[in-house]
Amino acid sequence: MANEVLEKLKHSMLELDKDTTLEAELHAWLEDALAPQPAPPGATSRDIVRQAIRCESPPRIPYSFVDPIRSDFFELAELERLLDRVETGSQRSPGEIYTDSWGVRQAVVPGLFDRVLDHPLADLGKLDSYPFPDVAAPQCLARIAPLVERANRVGKYVVAGDPVGLFERARALLGFEMLMLAPLAQRPRLEALLDRLTQLTVEAIEGLAELGGVDAFMTWQDFGTQTQLAVSLDTFRELYAPRLARMVRAAHEAGLHFVWHCCGQIFDLIPEMIAIGVDVVQLDQPRLIGHARLAEAFGGRICFWNTVDTQWATSEDPSDADLRAEVAAMTTPFRRFRGGFMARHYPRPHDIGLSRHFHDVTARAFLGARAAGGNP
Repeated sequence: MANEVLEKLKHSMLELDKDTTLEAELHAWLEDALAPQPAPPGATSRDIVRQAIRCESPPRIPYSFVDPIRSDFFELAELERLLDRVETGSQRSPGEIYTDSWGVRQAVVPGLFDRVLDHPLADLGKLDSYPFPDVAAPQCLARIAPLVERANRVGKYVVAGDPVGLFERARALLGFEMLMLAPLAQRPRLEALLDRLTQLTVEAIEGLAELGGVDAFMTWQDFGTQTQLAVSLDTFRELYAPRLARMVRAAHEAGLHFVWHCCGQIFDLIPEMIAIGVDVVQLDQPRLIGHARLAEAFGGRICFWNTVDTQWATSEDPSDADLRAEVAAMTTPFRRFRGGFMARHYPRPHDIGLSRHFHDVTARAFLGARAAGGNP
């Protein structure tokens, strides 16, 4: 069904039959996600985002807002999630048990992340016979190609999602305890697994290069807890940094920016990100580090694409004045640079209880904030 939907989109722009709720949801998302955003004459959202990342004085702060969707970005990870739902014709219900394409058995729970029941490589002795999925299969790209083309025509900055997620995938396959023990107990096999996951990621990036029209590759890998890194810096430098650096090089060779979402207290990790060439770090909990501290330590050296801190926003019950003050605290420290800050709403707000009113207040505050070198 998804291929039929895309064929209709390809030949009739966004005229899509609304004969099912899922198709209607996809149609509505596409209409909003592909809507052009205000830009100076002769410029596009893509230009503004690239200027912010390069610290080239964008005319305003680039943004990705939800509820309702207003965005300079066209995010393929969300598109593919919706296409998957259309293709299967249903959505899994809480309590349902399923096995994903990586062989990880999971139980559906409310929210974004399901509960893992079994880790197929908890015994790394099974690595040699483990069937890795083909994340760079041509059909994975073919189904999004017409919509990437459409996003290019309306000037969006197109962000592809990482189908692997090195650290997160290793955790799902091994389990967290085994992942922590493996560097000491089974290091050669762990390194073999990480090499295979890295190669799959590079192949996915190369496929995006062949597709064309994509501006960035975004990975989701949470190396932080609420107080410190989940692994030591030495472990990160030995096991993960060289492999992530290979991904960053592949992205840059393909003409893509490399965007890394990383939750937790990761102040000590950001210099490592800069060293391997990461272009954008995306934080959902910037308060753990501090907005002024981020700008003071790293402003102008890497771009931040930050949400209003999700933990603070959902636990402190902030007032409208609190929200406006928080946005000012987020944006003001970056004004002395020529860019390096972009605004984001958490993309699945209903999973964490964020209201439409929250999004309205914070969106207006971000829209009123002055970009470095630009105007309100």
